[in-house]
Formats: sequence, C-alpha cells, structure tokens
Amino acid sequence: MPATPLVSVVVPMYNDSRTVDLCLAAVLAQSHPEIEVIVVDDASTDDSADRAAAHPVTLVRAERNGGPGASRNLGVEHATGDIVFFVDADVAMHPDAVAEAVAIFAEHPEYGAVFGVPDKEPLFPEGPVGQYRILQYHYWRKSAEGLVSGGFYALGAVRREAFLEAGWFNPALRQTEEIDHAERLAARHPMLLTSRVRGRLSDENRMRPLLRKAFVRSRLRVPFYLDRGRAMQGMETPGRAAASVLAALTLLSLPLIAWQPLTAIATALLLAAFVLTDLGQYRFVRQERGYPFLALFTGCHLLLNAVVTAGLAAGLGQFAVSRRFRRMYRRDGAAEAAGALEAAAEPAPEPTRARRAARRLRTWYGRSLVGLTGLWLIYAFFRWSVSGRWHWAILLDAVPPVFLVGIPLFLLLAATAACGPRRGWALGLALPPLLLGLTTGSGLNWPALWHGERPVPPGALHVVSFNTQYWAASTGVDRLYNLIHRQNADVYLFQEHVVWQPGLGEDGYRRLDDDARLAAEFPGYFIARTGELLTVSRYPIASQRSVGTGAALGPDPSFSRVFARDKVLRTDLQVGGSLFSVYNVHVTVPLAPDLDPFSGFDFDSYFKRKFAWRQEEIRGLEADLKDNPNRTLIAGDFNASPAMRDLDGLKSLADDAIRANNDFLPLSWKYSAPAGFDWDSAVNRPYPLWRLDWSFTRGPVKVHRYDFRSAEGISEHRLQDLWLSL
Repeated sequence: MPATPLVSVVVPMYNDSRTVDLCLAAVLAQSHPEIEVIVVDDASTDDSADRAAAHPVTLVRAERNGGPGASRNLGVEHATGDIVFFVDADVAMHPDAVAEAVAIFAEHPEYGAVFGVPDKEPLFPEGPVGQYRILQYHYWRKSAEGLVSGGFYALGAVRREAFLEAGWFNPALRQTEEIDHAERLAARHPMLLTSRVRGRLSDENRMRPLLRKAFVRSRLRVPFYLDRGRAMQGMETPGRAAASVLAALTLLSLPLIAWQPLTAIATALLLAAFVLTDLGQYRFVRQERGYPFLALFTGCHLLLNAVVTAGLAAGLGQFAVSRRFRRMYRRDGAAEAAGALEAAAEPAPEPTRARRAARRLRTWYGRSLVGLTGLWLIYAFFRWSVSGRWHWAILLDAVPPVFLVGIPLFLLLAATAACGPRRGWALGLALPPLLLGLTTGSGLNWPALWHGERPVPPGALHVVSFNTQYWAASTGVDRLYNLIHRQNADVYLFQEHVVWQPGLGEDGYRRLDDDARLAAEFPGYFIARTGELLTVSRYPIASQRSVGTGAALGPDPSFSRVFARDKVLRTDLQVGGSLFSVYNVHVTVPLAPDLDPFSGFDFDSYFKRKFAWRQEEIRGLEADLKDNPNRTLIAGDFNASPAMRDLDGLKSLADDAIRANNDFLPLSWKYSAPAGFDWDSAVNRPYPLWRLDWSFTRGPVKVHRYDFRSAEGISEHRLQDLWLSL
C-alpha cells in the first residue's frame, strides 16, 4: 500500500435529504489528501440525489431500492482506492477520520477493517428519544474499543483486498447485512473498533420506529446466533443479554401491582437487576445529563430491551417453522451476493392482474393476521394478569382453557402462510401467548402422556364427588339413586342437595327434607349435611363443621342464607386408627350464564359480590387446611377452570389429583345450550369444554386412580371417581 493511499469514501443514501449535505461537506473537508467520493442513491423518493449532485462527488443511481448492502456493493464496484471508507448519509465525520483510519492501517497492516465510534452529541439537536439513542450508541461502542467481530459500517474503513476476500454484502439481508459481512471478514483479518475515528450521527428520534427496528433486527439475528453458537465479540456481553430478559420480566410484572401491591417489591428487584447488568452505562449517562435524563434514559432502555426479547422470541418461533429462515446466513456471501446483483440489474417483468390481486390478498391476509395475533396477545397476558384479582376478570376467564393453546397454535400455523415481514410479526405475536397457555392454565394433563392405567390395591378407599344439579330435579331422583348405588363408593360428596324453584333467582332455594329416604338408601352409612352439601360415609364421622364463611353465619340463619354462604363442609372420618378429613366443596358460581346483558341489571355490584364471596370461601378453606394435621381430601365443584387463578393458593397447599387421571385434556362440565339452540346438534352435544370439578389431597395420601365418569344426563357435571390409600 502506498504511503498516501487513495481512499474511496462510499456513501449509501436513501431519502436522506435532511443530512446528506452535512455528511458530504464533512467528507470533502477530510484532512487526508487522496480521496474519491462515491454516493450511491438507492432509488430515493425525495430530493437526496439532487442535493448530492450539487457536490463534487460521483453519483451512482440504483434502478431500484436494494437496501444498504446492495448500495455498498454498488459503491465498491465503482471504487478504485486501496481503502474503502463506508459512511452513512446521516453521519458527519470528524475532519481527521479518514487520516486516522489510514494511519491505523499503516501501523497494523494485518487489520482488515477499522470502525469508528459516534460522538455522544448528535448531528442535530434531537428530542429525548434521539438523545437516548445517541448516548447509548456512543457508550456501547466506546466501552467495546479493541478487536471486535461485529462491524459498524455506518462509519468504518475496510481494506479493499480484505473486502474482496470476505465477499460482497448479501443484498438479501436488509437489516443484518453488517453482522453477516463482518463475521466473514473477522474470520480472515482482525478488525478494530476505535474512538480515533469519530463522527456525529443522527438516528431514530421517535420511539415507535426505533422499537420496530429493534424488534426486526433481534428477530433476524436468531439464526445467526444459533448457527454460530456464540454472540459477537465486543458490544454483546452476557450482562446485556440478561438485561433484555430482565426488562421483559419487569414490564410483565407491572400490571400485577394493581391487584397485588407486594408485587412492587419483585418489580423493583427486577429493575435493579436490569440496571446492575450495565451499571457503567447509567453512571455515564448521569455524569453527562444528570438524574432527570437518567430516569428517561432508563425507561427508554427498559422498553427497548423488552422489545428485543420479544423479537428474539419471535425469531425462535420462526426458526422452528421456517427452513429458509434457519439457513438465511448459510451462504457463500461473495457468490450469492454477486448473483443477486446481476439479478437486480435485470428489469422485473410487469406482474399480471391475477398476481397483483393475489399480492393484495396476501397483504391484507397478513395485516389481518397480525391484528388478530396482537389482540390475542393483549387478551392472553391481560387475562392472566387480572385473573383471580379483579371481579370483571370472569368475562375474560370464561373462554374454555383449551382455547388458550388452540387459538395461538392456530394463529402460529396461519402465520406460516403470511408473506414478508408480516409473517415474522404474526409468529412473534402468537408465540408468547402459546407459551403462556401451555404453562399457566391450558388444563392439559401432561403426566397422562407417559403413565398408563394404574392398578388399585386391595383395601383402597373409594370416593365419589358429584354435583347433582339440584338433586336430579330435571331427571328424577330415582335415576340419581340408581347411578349412585352402581358406584358402590365408601364416601360420597354431593353438592346441590337442595330444592330449587325456578324464577326466584337466589331466593328460590329450599331445604330438601329427605332424611328418611337417605337413611333407607344408605343403610349402615353415616351422614353429614349443611345447606346444599351432603357427605355420606361408610366410615364413622368423628366430627363435622362448616368451614370459612359458613362457620360465621350466626344462630338460626335462613336457609337461603345458608345455601349462599355455607360452601365448605369438613367431616373428620375415623378410618382405622386415624382421622381422615374430607372437605366437601361447592364454591360460589362467579357468573350466571343466563343473565341478560341488555337489562338494567347492576353487573358491577353483582360481579363484585360474587368475587368477594368466592375469595372468602377459598381463603377460609386454605386457612383451615393450614391448621389441619390430618390426612386430607378436598373435592367438589369449585366453579373454577384451570385458566382461572382463583385456586393458586390452594394448589400451593395441596396436591392436584389430576396426575392420576389418564385423560390428556380432562373435562368435567358443559354449559347446556339454551332452549332456542336445541335444534343445533353441534351446540347441544353432551361433551364438556371446561373442568370445574377438582380433587386435592394433603399429607401422606396416595391417589391410585382419578376418573371423570358419565352423569348419564342427570347433571351437567361428571362424577369425580377416586381410589386412594391413606
């Protein structure tokens, strides 16, 4: 290389009329005497090309917009210098930037590229978002000075020989062409990031396009990282990777504070951990701009990192379903890019009317799909955040739990038929709610996939729990007793052992005076009852009492009051030489399906009252369980599906018996269709869509088998059938 080499400054440009004059003025003011300036106009639609033509530069016009990689390739084709200096049209170099790069190449001829560091002051006075971005850019590159494996081609010089060895930019990559080319270049020559080469940068100054760019770039980096198995040397540190995850967790925890104030502690800890991952950055910002701007900087950085995590999640989803996406970086960069350049030079044929219509159809399909997946994402996370914490959440929780997996899975599959960036957006938006549904309330019984039918040992205790639907009022009590006796259980837990008079609402419940028949139907059994709850046991009952709200009713309450509030009956059975506590449960219904939404009914007060009652009943049960030293079974109709978080506390105290069930999707209840839909066999079929009936055990109790049996049309609920050993 000569002592004063010719440097070809390549300026790719697309709609940069705001900055191109400043950029070219800085290039032409360079102290290095031997430079040629090549401006590549990437089919701009503004007056950028006219502005560039007013300067003493070589202006190359692309026939169509090809992206930054294709523009840089076109610039290199017209360059004659030994060193190619790439500078974006929104960067104004310091006067000695080219000279410093040439000096570094002279000092270290083994270097293939020298990349610069942007100033901490922007090219223009920017708004708060622009100031945040420039400071973050500056600090990350300043802190990464030294040998790197990632390139900053907005301000960087490459020896022409090294560039040709690494190959052309891949024009198919519009957002990540830099990491692809730099990786090929770094495999052959060392690359230096240094603040000796400086310039002022103008970047995104609005949050929405900044976040969109961050999402797309992080999504497109997934196959690069997974293919190479490593991050890029320099700016990408393990701490900054962890910061992205911590940012997402911090933002996801914010809605929980409104319903559980103690969650603020976890949010604060997550935020502190987020800041600690890159503490030097925040010290730098405080020193430069003070505490008020530091607060704004932290908020912007938190949001940006959360979006990066979302982009990575979307990329993982796309990586799983798209072979083309997985292989997007597995190419011979030089040959592939050269072929793409030749193809780009050929004019594309005019599309036919059918192809134009198909393109519009695919565009609207993609847009509609992105909208639907976005709405479902909002619904899924909002529902999960408010479930069990807000009285109106029941309207969100009413969806069958299997839909929480089925709908995002359908949207994920539908996304593969979308085209362009809409496919990535749809995949990215559908994957998080699918993962949320799989892990937090789908009702899927994963152990059923690997365990088969379990034998029931001799002497096992047989328990049946059944919501009888007002003691078989619609089918006749004789059919009910016939069904019961065929079960031949040791213990029966019945709910809705009550008379209900339609048309009176909550005042239509009456005590069922059938003690004589109960004694006749269950000879040798012991009976405990309160309100609607009836427990029948072959084992002696040592004691019985109401739990929670039922225990606080006071003397001589009306039966309607007992029915409404006495929802947990505990009976302690004498089984062998020890006590076995059995809780018969029927938690208050959160929503009457036949309410008229267009009436003048006060729904807010109704939902609030029902929600409060349910919380009192469940918390009362939990409190009694904590103080109960006996082996325990809790079973009944909880009126809570797996999607609802009402039972989170109970699940932490007791074991769900569902692990002994062989159904992958166990279901126990189906809302009967209204009379007006009786003609519709698809609606009025006898299959359930929800599991509202639950059984839990506590202490050394082993459940051998747990099944949902047919109620033979007597009730909307199935029977819970359990075999267990104490």
